[in-house]
Amino acid sequence: MTIQERLRRSNIIMLVIPILIAGILLILGFGGAIVLLESVYLPRMGLTLHELHNMGEELEPMFQGLKFCVLLYAAIVLVALLATVVFTNLYLTRNLFAHIQKPLDALMQGVKRIEDGDLDSPIAYEEQDEFRMACDAVDAMAVRLKKSLTEQQREQQRKQELIAGMSHDLKSPLTTIRAYTEALLEGVAPDEPTRQRYLQTIYARETDLEALVNRLFELAKLGASEYPMHLKALPLQETLHHILNACDHEGISVDCDAVIDCTVLADRELLQRVLNNLVDNSRKYGANALSFGSVCEEDTVTLWMEDNGPGVPEEQLPCLFEPFYRGDAARTKPGAGSGLGLAVVKKSMQQMGGNVRAENAPGGGLRIVMQLPMAKEG
Repeated sequence: MTIQERLRRSNIIMLVIPILIAGILLILGFGGAIVLLESVYLPRMGLTLHELHNMGEELEPMFQGLKFCVLLYAAIVLVALLATVVFTNLYLTRNLFAHIQKPLDALMQGVKRIEDGDLDSPIAYEEQDEFRMACDAVDAMAVRLKKSLTEQQREQQRKQELIAGMSHDLKSPLTTIRAYTEALLEGVAPDEPTRQRYLQTIYARETDLEALVNRLFELAKLGASEYPMHLKALPLQETLHHILNACDHEGISVDCDAVIDCTVLADRELLQRVLNNLVDNSRKYGANALSFGSVCEEDTVTLWMEDNGPGVPEEQLPCLFEPFYRGDAARTKPGAGSGLGLAVVKKSMQQMGGNVRAENAPGGGLRIVMQLPMAKEG
């Protein structure tokens, strides 16, 4: 049943019910009047109901005109009631439904556009009525759907880039290993020093290959949220000094004087992996000095690391944490790395409830800014 049909039925019921109630009340009132007349008033007048009826028959010719007037009046009331029903139905159905039909049409057209894939044309319903919330909800749904589809497209593109990067980075060491192996098998190396150099090259490329596979495995586990998490309250100064002293930063000076004492909520192993990757990344791109600093806010601890290596163009900074990203030649030298270290850093920070971003340091070089939740007291 359509809204218009329901509205017509409601209009009729709205008028018929009062009429039925009025009729029932009239019948009950007429019956009660007869009972009172027969049992109370006629005995006081010394008459019976039969005598009253005989008197009425004698007076009937005098009230013929009055009877006609009563019937005519009843007919007029009935016609007026019918006219009221028709007028009310026309008014409510046509005028009121016209105000309902317009937003319904706009709403249906908006839904149809979304169904057809048009997510850039909002309904933009301006009337301040009950349909405003529904139209705004559909517009908001279209915005969320567009955002979701855009993110899916980006994720698909990232996957394709990841596969392309993996193919490139796996192919290079495998080609080297195969070439040197074939040379050894064919006896190209004329002496033992040459054979040892070939074997060392094969071993180095195999080491690079193993490191790449391990990074990919780490990234896959972090992305699938399968990495075992042990979040604990860690004193930042002590933890940072311990991790940096344990990691390989030979040839790089480290300054932690700007790190203030506060407690972060983090996984120690993941935090160690983050710092190791950052130090390793800076070393590979020519940095020989690192400085760390931190600030504590209400619920967040911000830790940053600056190096004195080459900076990165501003437009490429957001892309540094994408797997296998290669943009700026200054920080993408051949053999400098797999392009997965910073991707692991980003996933690790997200797993610990934090985030990370890159920016150029005021004095040159790259600054990595990390944010972690502050551990609550007690």
